[in-house]
Amino acid sequence: MKTFFKIAGASVFVAGAYLYSRKETPAEFVSKTKESIMTKKAAADEWKNSYEDFKKSFATFKEQLPELTKAINSIQRDVDDALFQIQPRIEEITKYSSNLTKKP
Repeated sequence: MKTFFKIAGASVFVAGAYLYSRKETPAEFVSKTKESIMTKKAAADEWKNSYEDFKKSFATFKEQLPELTKAINSIQRDVDDALFQIQPRIEEITKYSSNLTKKP
């Protein structure tokens, strides 16, 4: 019990020194601390809601990923087909343009 009183007395002394150094009354300290806690609680709630929204959005993205992969593969196939069809024409144009640039 004696140790408890020593610890309590030291805590009160430290708290008093803190309030004196800040030039605050205990009521101001309590109200400021309460306001700080409420602000942090609101920020934590906002973060939690944002995280839940992110998880829902990510789940929707994962659901749509196979369809997106199909679309990308289809586009790639169309691009490859177009390049295959254009390649002979590019070679022909290159041949004629190189003939034009050659000096006889």
